[in-house]
Amino acid sequence: MDTPPLDLGCAQLLLRTFDLERKTRIVDVGANPLSDPPYGPLLRAGGCAVVGFEPQKDAYEQLMRDKGPDEAYLPFAVGDGTTQTLHLNRASGLTSVFRPNRDTLRAMNLLRWANLEGSEDLQTVAMDADDRVGPFDLLKIDIQGGEVGVFRGAEAALKAATVVIVELRYYPMYIGEPMMGGVDTELRRQGFAFHKFLETTTRIVPNSQALRLRTLRIRDQAIDGDVVYLRSLETLPGLTDEQLKHLAVLSAGVFISHTLALHVLDILVARGSVDAGLPAAYVDAMPARLKR
Repeated sequence: MDTPPLDLGCAQLLLRTFDLERKTRIVDVGANPLSDPPYGPLLRAGGCAVVGFEPQKDAYEQLMRDKGPDEAYLPFAVGDGTTQTLHLNRASGLTSVFRPNRDTLRAMNLLRWANLEGSEDLQTVAMDADDRVGPFDLLKIDIQGGEVGVFRGAEAALKAATVVIVELRYYPMYIGEPMMGGVDTELRRQGFAFHKFLETTTRIVPNSQALRLRTLRIRDQAIDGDVVYLRSLETLPGLTDEQLKHLAVLSAGVFISHTLALHVLDILVARGSVDAGLPAAYVDAMPARLKR
C-alpha cells in the first residue's frame, strides 16, 4: 500500500488502534465520478469501503472500469420507491428529477446549465426496501434536488448511520426542489444536525461592470455546496462503541473535524473502551500547523 497523505495520519492511527468489526462503510448516492469525492483519500488508503448508486449509463460504466477492491456500484436510482422522470442534462452532473428553473438561471447568466437532451422514466429504489446495501456509517448524496425523497425512503437504513454529506442548494436551480430548508428539516426530523460546510459554489451577480472585475475573486452569490450533518452531539453518548469508532475515522479521514474526533475519543475513554492515552496520541498525529 502506498504511503497515505500526511492529512490521513490521524485516521491511520485510529485504524491501527481500533479493533473494528468491519471497514467503515460509505454509501454514495449519485456517485457520478466528476470529481474526487471527500472520502477518496481514505478509500485509496484502504480505510473504508464504498457502495455507490449511479443510474446514468456512461457514469456507471466509468465507475465499473475504475473501481478498486473496496468499491461496489449499482446502476439504480435511489429515491422513495416511486417512478420518476429523469431530466437529462447535457452536463451529466446537472441531470435531475426536477426541471431546470430557466427564470432563475437566466437571472444569473447560467442558462447554459439548462441544456436538456431529453428525459426518461425510471423506477427509484428505496434503501429501506433493498437489502443489498447493508449497514453503513456515512451517506454521501448529490442528486440535484432529489435528496429528500432518498432520506424518506431510507429512514430505517439511516438509523445506524452517523454522518450525512449532502449538497445543499442556496439558489433555486430547479423548479420545485426542496432547497436547503427542506433538506435541513428532513434531516433534523431524523436526528441529524448541521455540523460544517465542506465547499460552496459561488458566482458573480451579473452587472454592467463585470468585465472590469476579477470575477474569480468576487463571487457574491452562493449557489450550492456540500455540507456535513451528524447525529446530534447530545445523542452521541447513546451510540455503540462501533458507531463511535466509525464516526471518529470519518471525522479524521473524510471531513476532517479533529475536535469532533477528540470528543468521540473522550467518550470512548470514559467507557474504558480505548486506552486513556489515545486522545493525546491523536493530537501528536495532527499536522503541526494545528497545534500550539
